[in-house]
Amino acid sequence: MVVINVGSCYVVDYSALELPDGVECFVLESTTSTNDYLAKLPFSKDVKVCIAREQTAGKGQYQRAWLSKKDSSILLSLRYPFSIDTNLNGLSLIAGLSVIDVLKNDYGIDHLKLKWPNDVFFDNKKLAGILIENSVQKNTQSVVIGLGLNHYLSDDFECETPWVDLFKITGKMVNLVELQGKIIKNLLYYCQYFEQRGLDNFQSQWAKHDYLLGKRLELNYQDKKTIGIASGINAQGALMIDVGGSMIEAYSSEQIRLI
Repeated sequence: MVVINVGSCYVVDYSALELPDGVECFVLESTTSTNDYLAKLPFSKDVKVCIAREQTAGKGQYQRAWLSKKDSSILLSLRYPFSIDTNLNGLSLIAGLSVIDVLKNDYGIDHLKLKWPNDVFFDNKKLAGILIENSVQKNTQSVVIGLGLNHYLSDDFECETPWVDLFKITGKMVNLVELQGKIIKNLLYYCQYFEQRGLDNFQSQWAKHDYLLGKRLELNYQDKKTIGIASGINAQGALMIDVGGSMIEAYSSEQIRLI
């Protein structure tokens, strides 16, 4: 079921949005954050999706702002009810892989990378980011997975982080409604598979897209700055860093800096 809540100036026709049965989707003219919108809805074991034309207070990791322009990006969130027994370590990596899967197989975009733990990169520039927020109610983990993916930002877009958008990569305007439908369906499939099989079954797929693999990092470890080499992830989704032959686990991107 698609629930549309938009203003009269909305120009994209979401009547063509194709979603699996049982998924409720809210399409908004504007909202502070698609993650916040879903998080505030009453608890439900149904899958819910929020798509926005504009975010006025988009969120990134660690309270950072997610910058975007109106009608310039895919701004969507999916709320999925995981079992209380599901280990969610590595879920942001799975979400990133699901997006790469769509862009590669449906749009022919190669050489996409995932920068641990939540950013999609192309040619050393950020294309998309993922934010996961979780709350526990009864015997269910209500997980909101937010995605911001640059569609057409234009050259005057100001952001400190080097960025790229789909238009710069493909040279054409990708149909937003079609792309969002494909991303939502594939993200839902990946969530279901992840809940059934866990992170281990995605290890080989992750290794193909690991942006940091083999790169030098500065690590904040035990109140000291240490230099090491990124060496993949462990079974819990932590980043493994080789420091003089010893492996150190990083669980937060705030611990590391690419050098």
